[in-house]
Amino acid sequence: MVESDEFTTSCLVGQGLIPCAPWTPTLAVSVRVLELFRVARLRCPNLGVQNSLEGEAKLIFEMLGTGDGNDSLKRILRKEQGAFDDDGSDPNPRTADAGGDYYLSREKVDRWSKEVLAQQRSDNPEEDNLCQERWKNMSEEITEQMWGIFDETGIFLALCRHGFVLLIADMVKSGELAKYGLAIADSLLDAFGPDFGFGYDIGCRFEETIKNSPLGPKAKLLNFKMLVGSFHGHAHNRMCQLRYLATYVPGLGLEDLEGCKRYFSRSNALARTVQYASVFHRKQSITTYLAHVDSFETYPNLSKLYHRLYFPSSDPEFIGKFLEEKAYLRSWSKEPEEETQQMEYYQSLMNLQARKKIFNDVFAEGSTANGTAKRHAQDNYDKAHTAVQGMERVLEIAVQWTPETEAWKTAALPVYTRRYRLCVNKLEELVLKRLFELTKMNMSQTGYKLRKHITKTLQVRSKTICAALGRYNAAAAALTPKRRSLTWPEVIEYVFLSDFDILRDPTGNADLREWATPAARQLMDSFFRLERAKEEIPRLNIEIRRLVTYIRDEKALLLRKEAEYRNRRGRSDDNHMVRLRAMAKKFGSRFTGTLTPGVRRTEVTEPVAEEMDVDSAAEEAEDIAVATEIARGQQLEREPPVEDEWEDAETDDDDEGEEAERETLAEMTERVLTIATDKE
Repeated sequence: MVESDEFTTSCLVGQGLIPCAPWTPTLAVSVRVLELFRVARLRCPNLGVQNSLEGEAKLIFEMLGTGDGNDSLKRILRKEQGAFDDDGSDPNPRTADAGGDYYLSREKVDRWSKEVLAQQRSDNPEEDNLCQERWKNMSEEITEQMWGIFDETGIFLALCRHGFVLLIADMVKSGELAKYGLAIADSLLDAFGPDFGFGYDIGCRFEETIKNSPLGPKAKLLNFKMLVGSFHGHAHNRMCQLRYLATYVPGLGLEDLEGCKRYFSRSNALARTVQYASVFHRKQSITTYLAHVDSFETYPNLSKLYHRLYFPSSDPEFIGKFLEEKAYLRSWSKEPEEETQQMEYYQSLMNLQARKKIFNDVFAEGSTANGTAKRHAQDNYDKAHTAVQGMERVLEIAVQWTPETEAWKTAALPVYTRRYRLCVNKLEELVLKRLFELTKMNMSQTGYKLRKHITKTLQVRSKTICAALGRYNAAAAALTPKRRSLTWPEVIEYVFLSDFDILRDPTGNADLREWATPAARQLMDSFFRLERAKEEIPRLNIEIRRLVTYIRDEKALLLRKEAEYRNRRGRSDDNHMVRLRAMAKKFGSRFTGTLTPGVRRTEVTEPVAEEMDVDSAAEEAEDIAVATEIARGQQLEREPPVEDEWEDAETDDDDEGEEAERETLAEMTERVLTIATDKE
């Protein structure tokens, strides 16, 4: 402190702090923070992104967004003058950042890379995800690989539910790594705060990724919720659907969280433009396109979106069935370890019996088996016997099981159930491949040779599915009670993978439950869609009022800014005209110019013929303009030259001047009418 400081406030100001009260301040803001606020307001006058209004109801999700990666907007890595165009050593100003507010920098994204997170990894083990085998972007080993010819290999885009672009990040020399989603999520949490719902095609796995990253505590504190879009959701297992799919999550309304796919279907047209561009021009092209879509497509269609989603419309019985199905699927998601070991022991006994039968047949009297067959039979029997003894030591079984014992009969059912589920898995895999091949064959830009190849593959696939279907029906018949057998028409109509999850019933009584029948499940889906439609109404009411408020506030802001600009520029314009009129009066007939506004020249785009008739209307307009010029010149000749200074000319506004001006106007009108009459 300085001895001359008499008050606390002056002492704080001397230290670079601005107090919030004049006498007894309890809070002070640094000058640097205020300067940052000032600069930020120059760029964005309204720092509040979500303009909440008084009297609004509380929503489950204050904001909804969606994100996804796209590999269409690649850029080939070019080598210029001995250096690559991405090494940062080129001082060319064209390589400057052109992303504006849309883009996340590479440095911010790399803060969430696997190598950095490995040093801060949470000790919580990640849960096994049943969907991981079905999604390539859940595997870091696959997404880390990319062709070396490309530098930027695509974009990771985040949109709000209306389609406005929130953030975008370049995917660099890799596929859809987790670091891009983590960087986007971190920025969204900083910008929008609590209760943010974010849709992602691998939302189930990405929620675990966030939980085990340094972002986990912040996401939990702000209630950040990962979701799965309606289109991608049916490629997830049934348990995952009930937890993350947009149809079943309360508070989502009719939002499908698939805005990125629709956006990419349009933005893919930029691929040819940016593939060979520089770093600067690629980012500039993408940013310009994003700004254009936000301003001229998304915003103009905002009220149309509200009109389409507004459907003014629960049966508690459906909610109960939904909870029952969810608990049922959770109950058999994992097999108990002890039960698994008992099944392995049972399978070892079955193998021992089979090997023993072969051994007895080979060494029976009258057998024609040679020495090699006998040696193989002996070795296989010894291996099977050793496996049985090992399992007996693990399970501490004193007396070996036999088909007559109760333990044998108890362990037989899980073994048959496992075999049945393996048949279901194989059947599901084949049907899924068939669906993908059918989709590819019906896509546009698929060549004739590729269509023929896919057709042949489908023929082979159909035979394989028939064989797998036979094995499934055999395994279903071996269970007690018997499982439902399938026919070929039923299998090829299974378009949702959740249908196969119902087949993986470990207890054999799923078909006895009301929610497991196809009709009941379709009815439940329809019910939940209606529930989401009802939830959409409160959200739309809030967003519609916000839009109306924004329109009013923006109109007032634009009018105020327009008035400020008009006053600033108009004041000079008035001075210009006063001085020009004074100059014309001063020089009188010696002033050879004109103060009459002109007409902008337009370029002729079509060739003009050498001989053509002159348009009478155009000629008449030209004659009128000439007459006006003549009258104006005569007026200036009659007016005496002005010898006063500019200041006197600016205040020359007496009655005689107004009367002379009216007389001149009357003479001009008379001459124009005379010329027009002569022309006729």
